[in-house]
Amino acid sequence: MRSNVTALAATLAALALPSLSAAQTFELFGSDGAASRHESPQNFAMELRFSPWQPMVDSEFSGSGGGPFLQYFGERDGNGVRTAVRDRLLGALELDWQALRINPIGSLGLGVSVGFSSFTANAPLTATPSRDSGQESALVMVPMSAVAVLRLDVLARRTVIPLVFYGKAGVAASYWWITSGENLARRSAASPSAPTNNAGDFGQAAAGLSYAWQFAAGAMLRLDWLEPRAQRAWDLEMGVNHSYLFAEYMIVRDWERPQLRFGSNTWAFGVAFEF
Repeated sequence: MRSNVTALAATLAALALPSLSAAQTFELFGSDGAASRHESPQNFAMELRFSPWQPMVDSEFSGSGGGPFLQYFGERDGNGVRTAVRDRLLGALELDWQALRINPIGSLGLGVSVGFSSFTANAPLTATPSRDSGQESALVMVPMSAVAVLRLDVLARRTVIPLVFYGKAGVAASYWWITSGENLARRSAASPSAPTNNAGDFGQAAAGLSYAWQFAAGAMLRLDWLEPRAQRAWDLEMGVNHSYLFAEYMIVRDWERPQLRFGSNTWAFGVAFEF
């Protein structure tokens, strides 16, 4: 299953690279007067992102017992009761095409991203739910998104304040699957995929594609001021115009349809490069 996802990602990248190499940024309201004549053309941004991640799989369940996600992946207290699911790490890579330069305010672009996160735990015994079996279960998620990105970089380009503010809005999808031991799990009323089930789904492979809306807002700290000469050399040799550290608050809201819900409210942190 993982090899299939890797092959798909590699194929999409191979198809996209020729188009990206020909893409350029269009300018609105004249040329960019803040750009140095020594600076290479800037058309793209790339982000390497990390987030504490816990999808709202059980959001449609109520009651003290929680939902199947908690019952499978929650941590047990001293009485053997699963009380909470610990956040996992979501790593993601985002590539933005800064399609339109709105001088002198910032840029408007399109971004796509792909990430990876997984939850693992020993499955509870059917006869004794307060105890675990030796069989490991895993919920694996590959979140993807396509967003519009507005970056406001007038402060960093026109003043000594090295800050860039931005907002994002778009759609997200997550391909997911559940394993039991070494095998792909099957849907049942007690599995974490139960929210996606219709009556005819029981016994089918526990895998699918879920959809959501995605919104985010954040701030970036431009690092050029730390080593201006090194940044200029990096631009000359590799075409990297600017580098950043960033922090972002992200909201993912599931579509109202039968699916495994992967929405979450979380922070993202990482590094970014414009080139």
